[in-house]
Parts: sequence; structure tokens; C-alpha cells
Amino acid sequence: MADSDRVKDIFGRAEEIASGAADKATVMIDSAAARVSAGVEEMREESRASPRTGNGNYAQDGDVRAAPEAGECVLSGELSVSNTAGDAAGIPVRHTAGEVVKGCMLKRIDGFKSGLANKKLLITAGTMALVWFALTILPALGFNPAPVQSLSFLTFARGGLSGGVPGLIGGLIGKGLIAYFATLLIVGGISGESIVSNVRSFAARFSGQKWDLTSISPLLIGGGAALFVYNFLAGTSSIMNCMVGIVAFLLAARALANRAGCVRQVIAAVFAKEGRADSGLVTQVMAGWAGGFGLGVVLSVFGGYTCYIAGFLLLVAGVVLMVTVQKQAGGVPA
Repeated sequence: MADSDRVKDIFGRAEEIASGAADKATVMIDSAAARVSAGVEEMREESRASPRTGNGNYAQDGDVRAAPEAGECVLSGELSVSNTAGDAAGIPVRHTAGEVVKGCMLKRIDGFKSGLANKKLLITAGTMALVWFALTILPALGFNPAPVQSLSFLTFARGGLSGGVPGLIGGLIGKGLIAYFATLLIVGGISGESIVSNVRSFAARFSGQKWDLTSISPLLIGGGAALFVYNFLAGTSSIMNCMVGIVAFLLAARALANRAGCVRQVIAAVFAKEGRADSGLVTQVMAGWAGGFGLGVVLSVFGGYTCYIAGFLLLVAGVVLMVTVQKQAGGVPA
């Protein structure tokens, strides 16, 4: 009986500790949220007060500006290009894909350094880190009600907890993507109206189209690449981890509508010929890239590494079709 009482006492103390930790974590989250909410409106006001370009084009890298009609801003370190009619004849390419990737990474690092000087952005980042930490600890302590599960889903809190070392690295990058998207929402860089507009623009590219090998192959290549990236970010694709795919889809649709971003520049460099890349081809690959993330979210129902397998199959099919088209036409498909 003494041993039984001792066991009960141990379990009772453990339950008290878990309950106390859960209460403290909840208080910490509420307190941090209260501090951030006071600064959110200030950040929005600063964003609205930011100077805009007067020529209708996107601002230079590092500026928090955008074309007035776009309804969006470009954060420090974010790449942007002018959506000019000159792209119709082809996109000029002056660097290799490796050089473009290196340049994008350097600009992201510069943007991160600039963000360190912004106290409000630091508060936002610190709050998200605190929320991720709490949402990781609470289930381990046996406190995992529906609100905690919902918040864990929305914030991609379980990112990096599956898939081994690659999953850990991908999850950390995915958390950075979630934080970037959240920051855009807070400072007014993305509005609900612009999200709907970007998704409609994406959907319009697939309606009323006449499909053939020339137009399908770049879609398959872009979609296959996106499935690989999504599974890497999610670790193991699952419903609980699919928020990173949803955010990646929204950002890809935004880049597709704005004809901006690192991904577009990398794609242009990969498919460049004699210093120029076909704008239509790049746009089709970008459409496939956005669609691939959307497909990845759907395939998350099956879990595991399904998206890696599907991505590999789509990439192979797309490359084979594109090579076939090139041999038949004697050039890069339009």
C-alpha cells in the first residue's frame, strides 16, 4: 500500500507541475499578444505613411514601397521588378542561376540585418518564437485541447519536428516563411483584397486555355519542383503541417501576379538562351510552381513523403515533354 500511495503522490505532483506550466505558458502568450497588438496599428500607420513611387513601378530593393495600384509593399531585402511591357519580348538575363540564388540570399541577409534595427519587427518575431515554443511544450506536457491544436496548425508550430535533419532544416525555413507572411499581413504588405485578387489571377491562367505539350510541360516542371520544396519545408507532409504549403501558395500566386521575386529570376536564369528568357515560358513555370504548392496541400491527406514521389514523377514527365517539344520545334517552347 505504501508503494501504491507513493506512486499516486508522484503522479499527483507531475499533474500539478504540468498544469502549472500550462497556465504559465498561457499567461505568457496572452501577455506577449497584448504587447504586440499595441504596436501592430503603429506598424500599419508607418507602412501607410511610407513614400510611394510615382512612376507606377515597383520600388528599388530595400525600400518599403510598391506601386500605388498594387496595394502592397516591398519589405526590406525583398526583390522586385518592374512589370513593364518589355517583358513581352523576353526577360533579359545577365547572371547564372547560381549567381541569382547567391544574390537573393545576400539580399535576404541584408533584410534580416535591417529588421534587427526595427523594434516592432523584433517584438513580432519574439512573440512568434514564444508562441512556437509554448505550442511545442504544451502537448508534451499532456495539455493539447482544440484551441492549442488549431493555433499549432495556423502557426506551423510542428514544423521541424519530423523528417529527421532535413525536416529540421526545412521546418526552420518554413517557420521563417510563416513569419515573413505574418509580417506582411501586420504591416499591410498583403491585404485580404490583394490575396483574393492574386488567387483569381492564378485561376484565370487555367481557365479557357488550349492545352498542348508546349504549355503543359513547364507547368509540370514548376509543379514538380514546388512539391519537392513543400515536402522539404513540411518535413513529412501532413494536415497539421500543411499551413506552410498554403502560405507558400499565396506567396507564389503573389509573385506570379506581380512578376517579381527570386523564384522568377532563378527560373528565368535556368531557361535563358542567348541572354534572354521567354517571358511566357517563365510565367507558365511560375503558374506550375504556385499550383504545385496547392497540390501539395491536397496530397498532405496521404501524409509521409507522398509529395516527394509525386514531385519526382511530375518533374520527369515535364522534362521529357519539354525535350520532346524542343526536338520537334528546334528551340525552347514558347
